[in-house]
Amino acid sequence: MKKVFKFWKIVLFDIAGVALMILAIATGWLPGPGGIPLFIVGLSILAIHHDWAQKWIDKLKDYVEKATKQIFTDDKDVQLAYDIICPLMIAGGIYLLWLHNATWQITAGIFTIIIALTILTGNRNRAHKLTQRFKKRHKQHKN
Repeated sequence: MKKVFKFWKIVLFDIAGVALMILAIATGWLPGPGGIPLFIVGLSILAIHHDWAQKWIDKLKDYVEKATKQIFTDDKDVQLAYDIICPLMIAGGIYLLWLHNATWQITAGIFTIIIALTILTGNRNRAHKLTQRFKKRHKQHKN
């Protein structure tokens, strides 16, 4: 009975993973990241039971890590430029949302705000510092 359950569990996970990857292709034309997050989630679900999918996830992680190191350098001038430009981008995005005369303005405003917040979070290792702070608080509350 356990073998049958395990078989159907694998089949259901595979169906879910492939369905998300197909949905990613179908939504790839949408503004913003489109189907990229769906594709990654689908591949991650497949990686639970398949080594080939796990290898692709590992390659993707390596690629993202290299890209992150290139974008978020230790150069103080670049960090300062990010800290100055991103709030201006957020203000521009809010302005586009405020106008909202056309769909492209709403889309551009949301996209600009998301990109600026992403850069601000990644700059100066803020995301890592926040993660460490949350982990520390979680440990304190557990004890």
